[in-house]
Amino acid sequence: MKKIVIEEYAMRGVQCDVMKALTLLTKAYISQCGISLGGRTVVSYAADMWQERLAWLDLPLSEMARKEPFVHLMPHITSEYDNEEYDDYDITCMENDELLRGCYQMIKGKEFDETTLEVLSWGILKATEDEKWLSEEIEVVASDGTLIKGVLEKQDCSGTWMTMSVPYSDLSITKHELVRNAQELLLTGYSDYQRLRQMECKVRELYPVYLESISKLEKDSAWGRHCVFNEVYGKLFDGMVLNAESLMKEWWNLVIR
Repeated sequence: MKKIVIEEYAMRGVQCDVMKALTLLTKAYISQCGISLGGRTVVSYAADMWQERLAWLDLPLSEMARKEPFVHLMPHITSEYDNEEYDDYDITCMENDELLRGCYQMIKGKEFDETTLEVLSWGILKATEDEKWLSEEIEVVASDGTLIKGVLEKQDCSGTWMTMSVPYSDLSITKHELVRNAQELLLTGYSDYQRLRQMECKVRELYPVYLESISKLEKDSAWGRHCVFNEVYGKLFDGMVLNAESLMKEWWNLVIR
C-alpha cells in the first residue's frame, strides 16, 4: 500500500523542473535540522536523485552537481541554507524499506506541501531501485592513432567506472564524478597509462619514503596506510584515473601495504 501511494505522488513529481525540485528539497532538509535525523536522511536520499538529473544537464550548477555531494550544493540553491547554522547536522544510512516507510509517513503526515511530497516521492522511488550496472561498449581513437576500446560499467554522481580492453586488457578506470562523455574518460585512462609508465624512476625513489612513513604509524590501519600513500604519492598521481597502487605492484613489484 505504501509503495502505491508513493508511486502516485512520484508520477506527478517526475514532471517538476529540476531546480525547483532541488530548491523544495533543500528547504525540506532545512526544516528537519534539529528536528529529525531520519527526516533529513530521507530528504537527502531523494535530493541525490534530483542532483543526478541536474548533473546531466547544462545549467549553472550542473558541473558542480557532477562532482560535489548535495550538502555542498544547498547553499548555492537557496540563500536560506546558512552553512554556519546547518552544516553541523548530518544524515545516516538507511535501507530501502526504511526510506520507503519514511517517505510514506511524510506523505500521510503531510510534513510538506504537495509539490515537495511529489518530488520527494520520485526521488525515493529512484533511490530504492535495484542498482543498475551498465555494460556499454565504448571505443575511440587516440591522437596517436591508437584504437581504444572499453566497457562503461557505471555512471552516476558517485563516480564513473570503466574497464579498458584494447590496447590494454582489464585496465580499470575510475573517476569520482559523473563523466558524461565516456570516450573522454577512456582517452584519459589511456593517457594516464602512458604517464604512469614513465614515472617508474620517481615512483621507486619515493618507495623507501613510503615504507618509512608506514613504519612510523602509531596504529596500523587501512585508513592510516591510505593517508600515508596520499602524502607520499598524492602530488605525483594527482588527477590520475587509474589505480596506481595496484599497477605499482603489478608492474614493479612495489607492495603497498
